[in-house]
Amino acid sequence: MLNLKKTIAILVAAISIVVAVYAAPVMAHGEKSQAAYLRMRTLLWYDVEVSTTKLMVNDELVMTGKFYWFYDWPANIAKPEVAFLNIGIPGPVFVRKASYINGVSGVNSTRFDIGSTYEFKVVLKARRAARIHMHALMNVKKAGPLIGPGRWVEVTGDMADFSNEVTTLTGETIDLETYGLQNSIRWHVFWGVVAAAWLLYWLFQGPILIPRYKKVKLLGENADDMITSTQRTIGLVLLIGTVVVVTWSYYDTQAKYPITIPLQSGRTNIPPLPDTTLGVRAEVVDARYRVSGRALEFSVNVTNNTNSPIRLGEFTSANIRWMNPDVSTAEPADSHDPVATNGLKYEGGIVYPGETKLLKVTCTDAAWETHRLAKVVYDPDSRFGGLLFFFDNENKRSIVAIGGPLVPVFI
Repeated sequence: MLNLKKTIAILVAAISIVVAVYAAPVMAHGEKSQAAYLRMRTLLWYDVEVSTTKLMVNDELVMTGKFYWFYDWPANIAKPEVAFLNIGIPGPVFVRKASYINGVSGVNSTRFDIGSTYEFKVVLKARRAARIHMHALMNVKKAGPLIGPGRWVEVTGDMADFSNEVTTLTGETIDLETYGLQNSIRWHVFWGVVAAAWLLYWLFQGPILIPRYKKVKLLGENADDMITSTQRTIGLVLLIGTVVVVTWSYYDTQAKYPITIPLQSGRTNIPPLPDTTLGVRAEVVDARYRVSGRALEFSVNVTNNTNSPIRLGEFTSANIRWMNPDVSTAEPADSHDPVATNGLKYEGGIVYPGETKLLKVTCTDAAWETHRLAKVVYDPDSRFGGLLFFFDNENKRSIVAIGGPLVPVFI
């Protein structure tokens, strides 16, 4: 039995070493692992773009786009009463210079309205060389991160050339990359030495953990009697010295930096954008997911209250776009941008002003499987959600959110 256990342990260690040596680097943020309903029925992102995909250290990149808080919000997910716009980046490749939501500064947490649309802008400055896959990201309290579309970006140059200068409210220009760094190092070293000295002192007092534990628990000795008067004196000196140092450092800092502003923790309320439907209404009649064909099929009643005829050009859900090339075209931003350029077909044709018409839509692509969206048919609450993009003769868009129960078809 002992030899068997030893053999198993050796095999486990060998497999672990092989996996560690030959494992490929992680190149994504695990967005496909999120539940399909979470990606389809929470935050729907669209028009997300970056100003450039290649830049040097110290250059700026701007990410813009829009997001819609889906009206059929899942009951088991916390609503966006407290949320924060962020950018998902593997490591400190960029620093954020500014962020805006509907033109309002987004440095604070924000409350958002379900069923509303917002636009965002984030300004980033390249800090170090890397090739990364970056995402728009919304952190929602008690719900976690809701990940938007990703873009591959390459930064070149030398991190030693990076500077992040700002002008303070008192007119002083400082570099945030190095400001206060030496002072921080000094304090870390100081308290590290104090902590190490305290631990070393007790280590040289002889066995203090297990032997004393046995004396207290097994022999019933008094733990306080094991501490000598010398040890108590040293502990008291260290305690008084710590209080003195902390108090002195507080007054010294107050004297050097008399003007300070505390970290801002307030929340911002931002009004949503005007209605993006522009008079177009859509109501799902029925919906099916055809497993064998990897296709979403749904019927939708569309009412056109605009002054122009409209046609369906796109369906967007979970950061994937199904395009109708007869109406609207879009090319993938890179090899990882999920755009089904010929993935949307529908019956019903043009919807004229004042008309209500039933459209039968089919969205087909392997992305249903590769992005694990087909898993939605196995959820206890099998429902889908997304955005329909209608276009008039002048290519003006009407964006309508749709959703409803989804029935799987296996034949």
